[in-house]
Amino acid sequence: MSIETTVVGSYPKPPDEGQPFTVRKTLHAIERGEANAEDLQRARDELVRAVIAEQEDAGVDLVTDGQVRWDDIVTPFARKMTGFELGGLLRWFDNNVYYRRPICTGPIEWGGPASVEAFEFAQSVARRPVKAVISGPITFARLSVDEYYGDYERFVLAIAQVLAQEAFELRAAGATVIQIDEPSLLSAPEDMDLAARALAIVTKDLEGTDVIVAGYFADAKRLGAGLYDLPVSDFGFDLVAGPENIEIIRAAPAGTKIQAGIVDARNTKLEPVDELVGTIESLAEIVGVDHLRVSPSAGLEFLPREKARAKLQRLCEAAEKVGE
Repeated sequence: MSIETTVVGSYPKPPDEGQPFTVRKTLHAIERGEANAEDLQRARDELVRAVIAEQEDAGVDLVTDGQVRWDDIVTPFARKMTGFELGGLLRWFDNNVYYRRPICTGPIEWGGPASVEAFEFAQSVARRPVKAVISGPITFARLSVDEYYGDYERFVLAIAQVLAQEAFELRAAGATVIQIDEPSLLSAPEDMDLAARALAIVTKDLEGTDVIVAGYFADAKRLGAGLYDLPVSDFGFDLVAGPENIEIIRAAPAGTKIQAGIVDARNTKLEPVDELVGTIESLAEIVGVDHLRVSPSAGLEFLPREKARAKLQRLCEAAEKVGE
């Protein structure tokens, strides 16, 4: 049985060195009044086609659209929710990229799907299954400012209600795997009970869907084995930034599906295939081949395109060797 491979979410937008960056050129053309929204849509569609093709050519089993239409995992959803406006730029965790912090100024309500159209397009051009990715309620709340509810619990649960609608719409659109990104939860063990309640809201209409809660940029040791009480089927770990996550994986209940990030998504150095083979074999011994999925440690957007592609190729080669 082969080891399943996937990506965490994002993929580099700029092309290989020397190739035209059509999306950026189109954005500049719009600023000059020489292009319009339809031109930008076509440019982004072509980028999605290319990104998915690169993942599939590398051998990735479960692809994403590379989130190339987004700048981060929070603001696309905030833009579609009533009650939010976007504030100033803040650093995205400990990376050299930034996001606009959502500010809640009124009651949060569903304002229509934020990711469904992009998912449907990706599904229409992909040859392999497409994973949908949404923000988690704890991460969304911790990366935002609440100027309306005045109560953190109410704020999180209000966000969860809207994310539940997003997840339901994705499932209705054909998503069989939905990843919920919760990197902020890793440093907030005090939020575990609230996270369980909020995720129960998000996943309540997803019966039969493979739901992953993914943490990255850190380890999950402060959460401990209680992490497995969250109402999801799969758990994603960053084993590069958090090598101690191996102990949390060892504590997983039998039958738990693990998504293990073993390729460094923030370093251009290429991992030797034999080294990856050894890591995958060790993980397979712990959780079982049929309960393991391997991936980069986080989104690949921080790498040059050619390095991201090479890392996926090595990851998939290693997974195939273990499967053999």
